[in-house]
Amino acid sequence: MKRKIALSIGLIVLVVVLMVSGCVKTIDIPGSTPTDWSLQAVDGQARVIIGFSGLPDKALIKAFGGEVYAEFGFISALSAKIPVEAIDGLLRNPHVVYVEPNIQLHALEEQYLWGMDSIFGDESFMFPTWGTSTGNGVKVAILDTGIDGTHPDLDGKVVGGDDFTGTGSYIDDNGHGTHVSGTVAAIYSNNIGVYGVAPSASLYAVKVLDSTGSGYLDWIIAGIEWAIINEIDVINMSLGTTSDMQSLEDACNAAYEADILIVAAAGNSGNKPGNRDTVEYPGGYASVIAVAASDSSDARASFSSTGPDVELIAPGVSILSTIPGGGYAYYSGTSMASPHVAGVAALVLAANSSLTTVEVRSILQQTAENLGLKQEHQGYGLVRADLAVQAASGTTPPDPDPEPGTITVSSISYSLSRNTKHMYVSVQLEPIVAGASVSIAVYLNNGSSPYFAGTITTDTSGVAKFTVVNAPSGTYSTVVTDVTAAGYTWDMKFPENTFEKK
Repeated sequence: MKRKIALSIGLIVLVVVLMVSGCVKTIDIPGSTPTDWSLQAVDGQARVIIGFSGLPDKALIKAFGGEVYAEFGFISALSAKIPVEAIDGLLRNPHVVYVEPNIQLHALEEQYLWGMDSIFGDESFMFPTWGTSTGNGVKVAILDTGIDGTHPDLDGKVVGGDDFTGTGSYIDDNGHGTHVSGTVAAIYSNNIGVYGVAPSASLYAVKVLDSTGSGYLDWIIAGIEWAIINEIDVINMSLGTTSDMQSLEDACNAAYEADILIVAAAGNSGNKPGNRDTVEYPGGYASVIAVAASDSSDARASFSSTGPDVELIAPGVSILSTIPGGGYAYYSGTSMASPHVAGVAALVLAANSSLTTVEVRSILQQTAENLGLKQEHQGYGLVRADLAVQAASGTTPPDPDPEPGTITVSSISYSLSRNTKHMYVSVQLEPIVAGASVSIAVYLNNGSSPYFAGTITTDTSGVAKFTVVNAPSGTYSTVVTDVTAAGYTWDMKFPENTFEKK
């Protein structure tokens, strides 16, 4: 379970990961692991975050030959550059609580809108839940690499922001932040590209990661402070670190206490069996919702971090979204899962603006769908936009069209691999439906039993492509045994077909 925190209110490409050791140096504590400051220093100077028991003492830093970079008014800490040889003396000052390396964090990536269909349950695009809430009036801060607000699917969505990386602009020069933003709030009514979970939410580009996808700890802290000052409703941090930094936790706690819901990626440090606690920070803090990643089969993505701090799971494999320059790309990672949850939170807040952060978080937990995974893999379960909005508004989303449409198999075609060993069977559905389940049986030379049988989902072109490995020569025919697609009934017809493989 997460550590309890002292707050006046109750209670995660990409995830950001620590690039250097982040142990805090301690004094006269047996067994402690001191920071090797020589690895942190440049020309004998180390970039640090210094925590104080009272008000930050800038004069003290200067007395030790240091230079103050930034002071954080909402936590008792400042960032500075200080000679390495002065750190021991600084730590002996009774008013100094900690000295932490000002680490760099960076975005992690694994490299359809199946994810949207998943979190809206049985609904299909355009989702009936949007008849109740589209996120209008909710302010979502994307703490990331910036946002390309000129993208056609994000046109007019970015209403503010700030840059803390020193570039002087919050325009995305990496791509990660724009991809995350599209999942939260891409426009759905322009008939192009993709759509976001909460298409009417307002986006704020808070640039805390540079063009390489990395950012210093004080940049992240400053971004959180900006969100508090600007009364943001939801923060999405698709970033993380393996190091537990007190200053970062203090900043997250302060934002949560200011009634900001914080959503973060759980991390991409999981192993295939998922048998270790690998949740990264800030996702590992009690004030933050850590979001794991699922695939289109509702299984945990093998890279997704696991542990007791995982609170929710959301789609994070092959997620199509916006990238700078007006394009689109598929990304994978818990960085892609986190904005699904941030978007749902925006829908909930727009459906009922009187809800507190604690209440929104409770709704997300209580309406999550149990995928049958271990708690350390899924937390409360898959975030559900339809059920969460229903719980927040006290209304039932309008039912989809009670008269389902009809879907048919329009063609069955065959092709061979380059070496002609393998045979591909392509089943085309009409109308085009992505994510439909198609089952077939392939017969060889009019045999009484299928030579091959399988079930697969359709791609974005409405095609299910099967591979018959090492197919021998002969005459093949394919029978479609089942087609399942949300909102459709199969007419149980398919064209006659044969293929002769020589």
